[in-house]
Amino acid sequence: MLEEWIAAGRDRFTGADFNFLTEVLAAGEKRMCMFKLWEDPDALREMLDLKEVLRGILDSPSALQVSPDFYFYVLIRHAFMQADISDPDIADYVSGVLARKIGTQSDDPLQDLARGYTHASDFLAIISTAKGGMKYHLQVAAGNQFLVLTGLFPGFITKRNERCGAPDLAFYESFAQRAFKGAAECPHARGKVPRQLLGALAEVMPQARKSLNRIAEEFVFLGD
Repeated sequence: MLEEWIAAGRDRFTGADFNFLTEVLAAGEKRMCMFKLWEDPDALREMLDLKEVLRGILDSPSALQVSPDFYFYVLIRHAFMQADISDPDIADYVSGVLARKIGTQSDDPLQDLARGYTHASDFLAIISTAKGGMKYHLQVAAGNQFLVLTGLFPGFITKRNERCGAPDLAFYESFAQRAFKGAAECPHARGKVPRQLLGALAEVMPQARKSLNRIAEEFVFLGD
């Protein structure tokens, strides 16, 4: 199951991502060697861990052509490593969530945070009556939603807390953590995401949230 998820993450990368990586690390005659490394999951992870790739994402005009999955993976993987979140599968999962939530082509009904579910009570109301596999999927959706909300939009939560006494950032972080933990422990789990990965994400949720806050502040413009 875990290998299936890793392959799915790698398969989201595009030809433009390969071209960018080749340009950054080994342009010219070494392109064929790069393709062999690109096809090897372990080699690809090691290449993406290089600081040269992060610098390229931040500084090279060619980075404008990479896919959202590739862009977020590189940023998140390096931020997570700085926060001692060493498992690359966690970075892979979180980058996929962010790419779907805020990507321009997303068909996720919760993508627009201004119109989607931004109250924990919304999720609690539907999760409490759900059963079986549906409950698992709703727990994952709740964890994903508040991972993005607390990670990329902390100012939105803080302003709402100050303006009308809504729950603060710590509350929503804890809610996302409990949602992922509940999904990890759900006996009716379905889908490609392994339960142990969700459990690991629940454990590092505070560090992951703070890392995403830094990414949002320094590298990702999302408006007010």
